[in-house]
Amino acid sequence: MARKLVLMGSGENSPAMVTPHQNILKELGKSSYRINLDTPYGFQENANEMTERILGYFEKNVGYPINDVHFRSDFEDATTALTEIEKADWLFSGPGSPTYALKAWASSGASEKFHQVLERGTIVMASAAAMTLGAKTMPVYEMYKVGDAPFWLDGLNILEKATGIRASVVAHYNNTQGGTHDTRFCFIGQRRMEVLESLLEKNTGILGIDEHTGISFDLDTKVVEIFGKGQVTLRMNGAEKIFANKTTHSISDFAF
Repeated sequence: MARKLVLMGSGENSPAMVTPHQNILKELGKSSYRINLDTPYGFQENANEMTERILGYFEKNVGYPINDVHFRSDFEDATTALTEIEKADWLFSGPGSPTYALKAWASSGASEKFHQVLERGTIVMASAAAMTLGAKTMPVYEMYKVGDAPFWLDGLNILEKATGIRASVVAHYNNTQGGTHDTRFCFIGQRRMEVLESLLEKNTGILGIDEHTGISFDLDTKVVEIFGKGQVTLRMNGAEKIFANKTTHSISDFAF
């Protein structure tokens, strides 16, 4: 059974990601136990609607039905969710708030359960969920919407434990929604991104994943695949490596 850690910058439930999802799930087989964690968007009033869309996408578009798992930091008992994670061969989680998801997962012991999934199967995390897996997590909403000065939160650090790459994951890396203002680097722009980078320890980089783009780490073969429309950027101490879409690499290529 394939053991992979897959991160997506955005577009996780778009037509462009149907084939990548199918390829990943095909390796696990139809009998695999597949779950969606609703944590990142669990605080939203439309959370149930979001879940329906995600379940519908995987059943109708991807061709693999998945099971919904409620895991919300303020309203749900984590015990049932953790039991479901223990059974999963494939785990997906996506859009919402990195901070909200991190709070739930870090305080409940979910991180260790995620490692157990990677011992036997695959984790696919996108957007907000992906940003919790690095050494540090960017509190996007607190900076972009609330106006807090740039700061980091301690992430789950699953990326380093699984691959040896110590970095903070930044989704929506090439975002252009601002139009008249800079919204790259997950909406916060270059000015704040430079401050954040200066706050990182010297041995911690930034793994930037463009929108509608993904990176797949095969934990057995150590092969890394870039897929989707954009590229993946690894920055550390001012140095930068660019990994173009539709290219294959070794995990060792991500070392500085």
